[in-house]
Amino acid sequence: MTKQLVFIASGGRTGTQFFGDMLGEVISDCHSEHEPDMVAGASRLTLDRLRRFGAWHMGPGRLMGRRGVRVVGQRLLEGRIDPETAISRLRSSRRAYHDGLNSSLIVESYYAWWMVADRIGQIWPGAKLAGVIRDPRDWITSWQRHEPKRRRGALTERLPPGPLTPEKLGDREAAVLWPQLDQVGRLAWEWALICRTLDRASGGNSNVEVFRFEDLFGPDPGALNNLARFVAEHAEGPPHQIGDFDAIAGSRRNASSGPPLRWQAWSDAQVAAVAHFCGDAMRAHGYGGEPDWRARVAASGSL
Repeated sequence: MTKQLVFIASGGRTGTQFFGDMLGEVISDCHSEHEPDMVAGASRLTLDRLRRFGAWHMGPGRLMGRRGVRVVGQRLLEGRIDPETAISRLRSSRRAYHDGLNSSLIVESYYAWWMVADRIGQIWPGAKLAGVIRDPRDWITSWQRHEPKRRRGALTERLPPGPLTPEKLGDREAAVLWPQLDQVGRLAWEWALICRTLDRASGGNSNVEVFRFEDLFGPDPGALNNLARFVAEHAEGPPHQIGDFDAIAGSRRNASSGPPLRWQAWSDAQVAAVAHFCGDAMRAHGYGGEPDWRARVAASGSL
């Protein structure tokens, strides 16, 4: 049986684990999954996922740079493997997994799918991808709380394939600025890269759509219902019924820890870095229109 495949991508801190854990509970004949990441942390479902994905995929395959969406996707972005190799590795890493599931609709929710967002239809023809973005100011502070050393030598950045940097991607302008950027500035560059990639993938492609985190988790259920329809409706294959999201609303949780952080405490240099890297995409997605933010950007000067 040909599977209907949907991938939910972001850049982290946008609820991908919630969707991976819960969409299968509200959409009929649907198996939803969040790829297990033993470095970033485990959940109550991790053991079952390890059994499905396999020890090779989760251990040696990742360390050797041959398995794992983040590993393969980053090597593709850096030009260390060609598209054909990336496509082959991702297909082979999922073949037995997809075949072993009885559900006709399979949803994989994992932040690193953004790295191959514009090639998802080449990897699996007919597959869909939902990108989730978040206000970069909140995204940055959420990463600082969740993983304080991110972009400052975090454990995940010490393992293959290492941290993603402008130099590795051939981004000369950002590479020149990189040494002077602190954690906020480097995360701003990363957010802009993710957002541009998702926007580019969605351009003229009805199988890729970008959603805002604030809309999905806000009081109006419209965006969440739109996401569910996007996931459930396919040109080919069996139809799927969408249940009541209220039944799983209590499963939402904030995975960040530590005291709340706010952009209002940023230095002028940090505000300037966010405005420099993220400004255009922020405006395109309806972020950053507040008078106090605009005043801070104007006062902070250029990067």
